[in-house]
Amino acid sequence: MQLGWSHKRRLVRDGYVLLRGAVPAERVAAALRAINRSLGQEGMARDRLPEMRARTYCPELVAADDIVDLYRATDVRRAAEDLIGRVRDPGQAQIALRFPEAGPPGSPTPHIDGMYTPENGVPAGTLYHFTALAGVFLSDVPAPDAGNFTVWPGSHQHLAAHFRERGVESLLDGLPRIPLGAPKPVLAHAGDAVLANYALAHAAAANVSPHVRYAVFFRLFHQDHESVGTRSLTDPWLEWEGLRE
Repeated sequence: MQLGWSHKRRLVRDGYVLLRGAVPAERVAAALRAINRSLGQEGMARDRLPEMRARTYCPELVAADDIVDLYRATDVRRAAEDLIGRVRDPGQAQIALRFPEAGPPGSPTPHIDGMYTPENGVPAGTLYHFTALAGVFLSDVPAPDAGNFTVWPGSHQHLAAHFRERGVESLLDGLPRIPLGAPKPVLAHAGDAVLANYALAHAAAANVSPHVRYAVFFRLFHQDHESVGTRSLTDPWLEWEGLRE
């Protein structure tokens, strides 16, 4: 999968791109089968639910072929390589489920990944940043308030400007309280995928639908990510070689 310059310009502007039909139905089915088998056999310990929401459900599956191949053996990988260039294959994934809840739905709270919370495993005083977030939708999310992956289009540019002025270390005090624009719930079908800049503010919407939202996310790193360091937060497309004309 190669994206044209109209898609790339939209990616630069909005901070994300939706890849329709990037994952074949048989790979979606294999991943769902593995996840549902795990839920039926292993269950979910009630006292671990906050940790699972923040990290991953079905932790024994995060490196399984049926899960990792959603990226490794599909157009999601090809699109990432087209846009980022020298990108490492992820060794594991995050299995992100959003279960139905009682309404009415509240407004989602924006965040970027890798900031400390008591449940997510990131040590306090550190930032786990990467190049891009890739997500694969395993269930249809055709309407809002169904656990949608929700984005704040263009927020990566607002945050980059803030970091250039105030320094990246300001993130250690939480996401800056600056105007980020209006949130947009992503409407998707099973097999669709999204690629987003690391610094794009996003959230999971409330799920007041009757269905579980199934998705799998991958954290992607450019090969030179460590040497680039936090400069990618002040220059959000620094690591994306495919965006250089």
